[in-house]
Amino acid sequence: KKAVMKLDKIYIFMEPYDYNYRGQGFYIYPFSFNSWDDFQDGLRESYENYPPEVEEWEFVDSDGINDYGEDGIGMTEANWDMLHEFAEFGDDIGLDIYQVLSVSNNLGGADKDYLEESYMGGYDSMIDYAYELIDDIGISKELAENYFDWDGFGLALSANGDLWSLIMEDWEDQYDSEAEAEAYYEEISSMRNSEIAEWYVYDLVGDLESALGDSMKDYFNYSKFARDLEYDYTLMFDRIWWNH
Repeated sequence: KKAVMKLDKIYIFMEPYDYNYRGQGFYIYPFSFNSWDDFQDGLRESYENYPPEVEEWEFVDSDGINDYGEDGIGMTEANWDMLHEFAEFGDDIGLDIYQVLSVSNNLGGADKDYLEESYMGGYDSMIDYAYELIDDIGISKELAENYFDWDGFGLALSANGDLWSLIMEDWEDQYDSEAEAEAYYEEISSMRNSEIAEWYVYDLVGDLESALGDSMKDYFNYSKFARDLEYDYTLMFDRIWWNH
């Protein structure tokens, strides 16, 4: 997918500082020239169409690149090169020059190298990125502790009968009587779902990895993880950008 707005279609408007010639400026297309030097030659040729007393020129307006304009020379060579780099980067990822400039501004005036490092790919939402990121990096112990869905897991233990089985099956191996086992079951089942989950993981098994294994992803809180990703990542134009 190529960029919608090509650089050679973007104009700037230059106007004489001389009050007698205000409103008598001209449009020029900086990126229709093969180099910044050629652009400067083009400017000088346009300036020669005006009387000798017109000596100073003001950058007045442009087709959306006012931040990059410069009096006299239209724009600096550095800005001419930078906009070329932004346009090429935009072509590579399917964004037009204005979208790339918007991302650059959002990331604090980032240059092309920064944008290339920041670009994480195309995604419809932050949660889509969260799922793919976890698929790539896995769930570390720290991530598991921070984003495990204790409520959801505790609810599952109660709803699917696992909690009853854990306590009441083979009760004679753990309790003096069935009544004692039932009383303990009533005590545990009356706790909040998150407390039931913690009881199973820490009191019964020992740790999350041992308790869940490959089922960890089933109870990973992707929504919370995606919200926290927004501290370091931004979704713009259906693409994820890392604020590094």
